[in-house]
Amino acid sequence: MMWHQILLALGSFLTAVQCFQLNLTQFYEMPQLYDLDDYDRCMQEFDQETSTYCFVRAEVQPNETVAAWQAIAEISRFDRHHFDHRQLYFGLCLRECEASLAQLDANELKALQAGLLTDNQKVNVYLDLFAMEADNRERHQRLTNICLNWRLQQRGYGLQAKSVVEYCDEAGKSVEDDAWNFTFYTIICALLILACLGSLVDLHLKYRRHDKMLKERDHYKTPPKSRAQQLLLTFSVARNWYRLNQEPSGKIGRELRFLDCFKFFAMFMVIFAHTNWVIYESAISNPQDPERLLHTAAGTLLVSGSLITVTFFVISGLLLTINWLAVVRSMQSKSKKVWSFGQYFLLFVKFNVFRYIRLTVPYAFVLLVSGVYFDNAGGPLWRHIYEREQLSCRRNWWVNLLYINNFVHTDERCLLQGWYLAADTHSFVLSLVVLMLGHRFAQWSKHLYSGVLAVFMILPAVITYVADYYPIFIPSPQTQKDSFIGDRQFTEFYTSSHMNFGAYFCGVLAALVYDELSSRQYKLRELRSFQIFWFSLIPVGILWLFSAHPIFQHYYVAPSAIWGAIYAGVQRNLWAFGLGIFIIGMASKVGWIFRKFACLPIFRILGRLTYGAFIIHLLVARIVLATVRDPIYFGTGMMFAFIFFTVTVSYLCSLVLAIFLELPVSSCLKLMR
Repeated sequence: MMWHQILLALGSFLTAVQCFQLNLTQFYEMPQLYDLDDYDRCMQEFDQETSTYCFVRAEVQPNETVAAWQAIAEISRFDRHHFDHRQLYFGLCLRECEASLAQLDANELKALQAGLLTDNQKVNVYLDLFAMEADNRERHQRLTNICLNWRLQQRGYGLQAKSVVEYCDEAGKSVEDDAWNFTFYTIICALLILACLGSLVDLHLKYRRHDKMLKERDHYKTPPKSRAQQLLLTFSVARNWYRLNQEPSGKIGRELRFLDCFKFFAMFMVIFAHTNWVIYESAISNPQDPERLLHTAAGTLLVSGSLITVTFFVISGLLLTINWLAVVRSMQSKSKKVWSFGQYFLLFVKFNVFRYIRLTVPYAFVLLVSGVYFDNAGGPLWRHIYEREQLSCRRNWWVNLLYINNFVHTDERCLLQGWYLAADTHSFVLSLVVLMLGHRFAQWSKHLYSGVLAVFMILPAVITYVADYYPIFIPSPQTQKDSFIGDRQFTEFYTSSHMNFGAYFCGVLAALVYDELSSRQYKLRELRSFQIFWFSLIPVGILWLFSAHPIFQHYYVAPSAIWGAIYAGVQRNLWAFGLGIFIIGMASKVGWIFRKFACLPIFRILGRLTYGAFIIHLLVARIVLATVRDPIYFGTGMMFAFIFFTVTVSYLCSLVLAIFLELPVSSCLKLMR
């Protein structure tokens, strides 16, 4: 009876907001977000010397007497769930514009001019990136503004819009290779040559062996004696495949092998969210459908899905601590003396340098790929979606490589997902300092760890209250369409290091607890009360995803500043704390069928390819969606088709990246230790 009442209460809680009904009659009174002329016909049909196609950004001007403006104002005020329908996007073939305006006299043309769009901060970021288009803007601004306003009048909207040309494509114009492109070609050739040499040397050593009892797999596990050969063999394709597929070694490796499954499914959810974002950035023919979806419980689940990123912070903190404890035991077995400041400093430098090289080399390669120029392979949106990323990477690559991209040049982000690597790097450095202090002052370590956890549990709440942030991060449709440009909540609240450190440190504490339980040989799986508690974390975690429902869905009840700040402080941190307990339990072999599934061999490879998939998946999604010629229908089938394609291609690209670059770098670092 009690469970029945709980389910009824939950059902009414989740459906409370669904009283909102989008007035579709009113919706269709508004202009469509995208109006794109036929790109291929424009560039191919007319004289190639005069064929020009311009992508134009427009902003509808208020007119309270017109039904279309009333609809725009009414629907766009639900800004958490809806696009800003004042912002319009036109793809204009200038020959068609000239033909359509040929019969108008000078007074009629003047009446259709609404002016230049200059006061839109987000649009201005694009204009700054496309600074090379300044001449095209000056040359075609008047014609394009008159043309789009004529279309708005002809279609009966009774509206006018200010506009600005973002860029123009001219038929027959090709992209020339530059130093950036040549650097990319050189590195590709060098990697292929090294892979061929390493593979041939490996094959030669394999057939030169006279031990008939040595299995093929054993050969790839056995390093040669020569250091030069060892370095060369780090590029062997066959040897790297065996490295990728090798079973975890040691007791800790076997007990934590389920983490590969966690990483894969968390990565799948990240790609799900990011592909959905790039679809919003592209052209959608039915924006009313994703807008209505966000007014449902499923919309709350999509918004709360940002908690999935916390999983990676917890796992990173866990792995850092396990590696630290392994180094501590290794050094203590050699010497029982108290460590000097120099030893701590040397370890600090080694940890950070090795991590920086391991993460940055493949990351830098993907940054390089992201900035490579080549001819427009898409259509009217290619430059808007893909080239904007290219220009940002060429301008701000150094920000990414210094891992300060979550607070420097945040409106011109290259590889937007790189904010996580920046926050993770800062958390890594701070956590390592805390672990060293805990080791040096062992008698105060528990107080130190408790104090750090308490501070970073409370800090997000205090900052949220003082800085007046909204209690949750809401990736609204328009925010995603604008690629999070100028979004204070995303830059300062969601991606900042100090707001995520508490989650990272939960992973550190989980590793310390796991190590203590393991050293004492304490068997949690034999404790029935813990098993019940562990299994209860699954439904509690699912319900926690819906805890943001009243904040996200109820427009007319503003959340209390104090309670909102408290929720902002606990939302991510409680998820991380619960996940830490969940990991400790599964490492202690609690979980029954869940653990067996998570330890399947297939996840061994998928988990190890997750980093490569993470840094490359947005590039894949952009390439796919930048080829759109016409607005696409946003539906479940289309969305999942894009998602599964992006997941598949991202992991295949990650496999190539791992074999040719990531694993060779990792092997070289092992030889340096």
